[in-house]
Amino acid sequence: MNKPLLFDASSILTLLRLLGGKAPDLLRGGYTISLVYYEVGNALWREHLLLKRITSREALKILKTIFMVLRTMDVTALRDERLGEEIFNLASSLNITYYAASYLVEALKTGKTLVTDDRKLSEAAGRIGVKTLTSRGLIEDYR
Repeated sequence: MNKPLLFDASSILTLLRLLGGKAPDLLRGGYTISLVYYEVGNALWREHLLLKRITSREALKILKTIFMVLRTMDVTALRDERLGEEIFNLASSLNITYYAASYLVEALKTGKTLVTDDRKLSEAAGRIGVKTLTSRGLIEDYR
């Protein structure tokens, strides 16, 4: 895969779930946005507290692993109000969340392929010409 990859939270969590200790090799050097820290934390909180699928200890262990992996990735932060406006306008026009639109704007701005397992985000990406790949598709390409 030649094009740089932008990973959203859903893809990072899925890759860790599917590949375990091999996921960091695939994610290292990849790209994401700073929102990912909050999204993975929220997803793990949901898995633990609402869905009762994992214990608190398991959630914290996964969170620690993800934070370690994120240190090996290039994480972009939103610091420009014009970019914030662009995200807001895209979210409004595509009827998606501001969170989701932030990944799309980053992919558009940088020409990266978005790795996501979020079907609605993937559909929105297709409407604006952002190339996407699922975690499973990436694993197949990687092998």
